[in-house]
Amino acid sequence: MLTSKLCVNPCVVDDVLYYHDRVMNTLRAYDPNQKSWRVVEGVEELLAMTICSKWPRTVRYGGNLALVFRRSGEIWCAEISLERRHRGEIWGKVEWCDEILTGNFKVMKSLAVMV
Repeated sequence: MLTSKLCVNPCVVDDVLYYHDRVMNTLRAYDPNQKSWRVVEGVEELLAMTICSKWPRTVRYGGNLALVFRRSGEIWCAEISLERRHRGEIWGKVEWCDEILTGNFKVMKSLAVMV
């Protein structure tokens, strides 16, 4: 059930709702067709980089998911491609991950813009 989770900074990619669960340090997905929550597999190494970040944000980035997070005075972004597998599993693959800004910034809201 969708209301069973507190989603902070969620986004939708291909009709699936995604958000970063700070408590469990997982990327979670809600599929409305299956009416169930799942943990996105395959991104554990990336999520280890976000442990100390107070505000990881998920943003739709084309047909992929972007995870924006702060790390040691830097703002990082990772692009994650998503794949549905058997039994409804969702797997992510980090296409790239890098520092995008350095300095004392505070992210208020993350938006994807098509140009």
